[in-house]
This record gives sequence, structure tokens and C-alpha cells, in this order.
Amino acid sequence: MSKETLGPRETWATRVGLILSMAGNAIGLGNFLRFPGKVALYGGGAYLIPYFVALFLLGFPLMWLEWAIGRHGGQYRAHWLGPMMYLITKKRFNHSTAKIIAGIFGGLSLSIAILLNAYYTNLIGWVGFWAGMSVSGKITEVTEVSQSVGYLLKIIGDPLYNIIPWSISLIVIALIVSPGISKGIELGNKIMMPLLFIFAIGLLITGFTWRTPIKPEWDSLKGFYWLWTPRYEMLKEPATWLEGAGQIFFSLSLGIAGIIPTYASYLRRDEDLTLGALTTASLNEFAEVICGGSIAFTLGYAFGGELPIGMVFVDKKSPFFLAMAVYPAFFGKLGSTGAVLGTVWYFLLWFAGVTSAIAITNTMVEFFSDLGVKRTYGSILSVILMFIFGLPIVIEGSMTIGYDWGPSTTYLDFTDFVIGSFLLVVVSLLETIFAGAFIWKDGYEELNRGGLIKVPKWMWKIVLSIIAPIYLIAMIVWLPMSTRIDAIIHETDKPLEWLGPAMAMLSLLFTLIFFIVGYIVTTRVIEKKYAQIQV
Repeated sequence: MSKETLGPRETWATRVGLILSMAGNAIGLGNFLRFPGKVALYGGGAYLIPYFVALFLLGFPLMWLEWAIGRHGGQYRAHWLGPMMYLITKKRFNHSTAKIIAGIFGGLSLSIAILLNAYYTNLIGWVGFWAGMSVSGKITEVTEVSQSVGYLLKIIGDPLYNIIPWSISLIVIALIVSPGISKGIELGNKIMMPLLFIFAIGLLITGFTWRTPIKPEWDSLKGFYWLWTPRYEMLKEPATWLEGAGQIFFSLSLGIAGIIPTYASYLRRDEDLTLGALTTASLNEFAEVICGGSIAFTLGYAFGGELPIGMVFVDKKSPFFLAMAVYPAFFGKLGSTGAVLGTVWYFLLWFAGVTSAIAITNTMVEFFSDLGVKRTYGSILSVILMFIFGLPIVIEGSMTIGYDWGPSTTYLDFTDFVIGSFLLVVVSLLETIFAGAFIWKDGYEELNRGGLIKVPKWMWKIVLSIIAPIYLIAMIVWLPMSTRIDAIIHETDKPLEWLGPAMAMLSLLFTLIFFIVGYIVTTRVIEKKYAQIQV
């Protein structure tokens, strides 16, 4: 069976819709929350050196590779990573070996998609809570950090505070994904992404112009200068270089359940790939480095002086905690003006989260589609699975909210490490091995076909297939060594000291189950649908 006999397929309706959707996939909470924290911790302006080195050695090559994998698979109506890798590797291996390789990719993709989106949409729900508080004006009643911290603890530990905004976010995601690519995802991103950039630029201008809203000495420019002042001594630390690479992964959504290949699978055969990927990466860098890197610390310093910087840098608190537990009090102190700023800030974060979540959900829908499940039902099934496997976060929080250390978030934190950090790098390493220059001989031609710019051959053969795998192996070795896994697991004290290990084991169990399910389904789908395709 050739690709010409496979029948019509859905494609992106417009070039703008493709770029905005790819950018929406990449631009998420990490751009506006995780990146400023990493800059603060790892050298300020000096951090940009390892960051941009990683962008060149990992970001661009892997972006181009994943776009090429996706467009190639889409010609054969393969819209998720497992079948895509089968179509690539069957050219070099026999059917059985290629099927095993595809099964591994399918298992990893399903595990990452369901479990990552399960906790990621929880975080979107937390953002949605504060968006609702801002729109309603109730945020003006929160004028002290202790009050906003109290609300955050309730969001984590009391289902009444989280279930509603989380459920609304899931419903919105399903409504956007279910109509399809052009009528759903593309349309949704055409609305949300321009608003996201308008909000980001508005907050950026506010941070630079409204310099002292609280106290004369709390000048927003001091926060900007502090953030970007280079501390070159941090470049001597291996962690700085590896954290720069890690941020590139989170930032560009590399290795995440095959979401980039899935979006790229809707490209037409000769549609430009190289410039499209570069444009997407550039939009992401603008959102992250220019907007995300500046908004957090100009507004943070203007509203709270050294407090936000101390929380991120000295106490090494999560920048997500800064946004969820500190900013609300600053906005609240400004009255109606703060409510407007809070609305812009939290809807900016909500749009960033939702546009990323719909991309992950779409991979799940395509997985179910190969099982014969219609897109609408696949969308509903996907959000139900996200809800079910996100409930342990709510359950754990409600069990520990009354304790001094609580509420506990072991399940969220441990899943974030395994799924949201470690396995992403594993998937990317496997992609460079099995879809790189040494196995996918015609991959370079696929990459450059129809491109308005050409990727140099040395980047395909040397950077992607040699340097990038070495970098990725170093990250795989470093991640477990650099993460205090024991601290994540043992968050609670007596009498619930058993809860942390139990939640960590539950997370591992879910990961293993979905991997096995994904492996089995992938291999069976290949036998029924893809084995007879001539590539």
C-alpha cells in the first residue's frame, strides 16, 4: 500500500495557524515562571551563555528533527510517535525489530501524555482560580502574603477550591481539541496566542514604566538589573550548563509525548519545515527571554522589593510559588488597578498553559483514533483520564492540609521529575539515535524538502547525530544525581510518613502500566494498519 492510496487527511488551514499552534505548544507556564527562576539561580545574565549554547546544540536540531519525523509520518496518515518511528526504522531494520522500537516510543508517549497532562492541568486549574479571583475583584481582599499563601494551601488541599477551575480548564481543552485541527486547535490558537502576546507586552511595558507603585525605593528597574547582572562564576558549575539544556527542553516542548511530530504530521508534503520550526522557536524565545525573563522581576521588585528575589534565589523557592502565593497580595494592595493587572497576568498564564495542554491532549486523541475511536469521544476520554490520574494530587493535598508541613505534593513533584524531566530526555535521545543520520538515511532530504532555508549537512550529521546524543546522555546521568528525590518522597512527617513513598510508588505504577498499554496497543495497531504500507 502506497501513501497515494491512503486517502485524504486533515492539514493546517493556514500558515499563520500552524505557526501560532506550534508556538502555543511550546509557550507554556515554564516560559513565564520556570525560566526567570533558573536565570536567578544560575548566574543571571551569564546563564544565557549555556542557555543559548544548548539552544544551538539541542534546541534547533531536535526541533527540526521532530518536525521532519512528523511531516514524514503524516504522509502515511501516522499522527502519533509510535507509528511514525515504525515507518522510519522499518527502512533499516526488519519488521519485528522496527515494531519493537515503535512499541517503546508508543509506550513512552502514552505514559508522558496522560500523566504529564494530569498534573499540568491541575496547575492550570490553580492559575484559573486566581484568574477568577481577579475578574471578580475578590483579589482586592487579599492584601497580605500570608493571606495569598493561605489561599494557595486551600487550592492544593481543599477540593472545593481546585476542582471547579480545573474542571473548567479540562472542558475548554476538550471543546478546542474535539472539532479537529483547522476548526478547533488552529482556531483556538488564533484567538489565544495573540491575546497572550498582547498581555505579555502590556505587562512588560507596565514593569518598565510603572516603576514604584508601592515604595519609592522599590524601583522595578532594580529587579531587572539584578536578574540580568551576569555572575560569571556560576559558569564553572556543571549544573549551570545542564540546567540551561534542561530549560531548552521544557521551553520548546522537546520529547514531550511526540506533540511536535503530531502537529507536524498535518503539514503538506512540500510545505516549508525548516523556516517554520525556526520561526516557532524564535517566538518561544521572545516570550521566554524578553517577556518572561523581565516581567517576573520588574513587577516582583516593584510590588515586593527584595522579597520575591529572596524567595527565588536565596531560599530557592519555586517561581511558580511566587506567582501563586506572593503576587496575589501585591495585586490586591493596588485595589481595582491590581485586579486589572491580576486579570491580565493570570489569563496570560492560563492561555500559556491551555495552549500547551491541548497539544498534549491531541496526541492522546490521535492514539485513540488509531483504535477506531471518533475524535469527539477521544477528546472526552482523554480529559476523563487526565482527571482520574490527576486526582491523587487532590487526594494527597486534602489528606495533609491540616498538618504543619502540609499540604503535601509528593505525587505531583515525583511525577514531574520522572515524566516531566527524565523521560523527556530519554525520548529525545532515542529520537536522535533511531531517526538520526546513521539510521534515517533520507531524513536530511525530508528535513530540507520545500524549505525556504537549508539546514547545513554538518548540523544533521555531526550536531544532531553525535553532539546532541552526548549532551543528552550527560543530562540523563545528571538528572537523578542533581534532584533530591529522597526529599520529594519524604515530604511528610509522622503520623503520615508512609504517604510520600506510597504516592511515589503509585506514580511509578501508573507510568509502568501506561507504558505497557502503549507498547501493546502500538504493536497491534502497526500490524493492522501500518505494516502493509510501502515507504
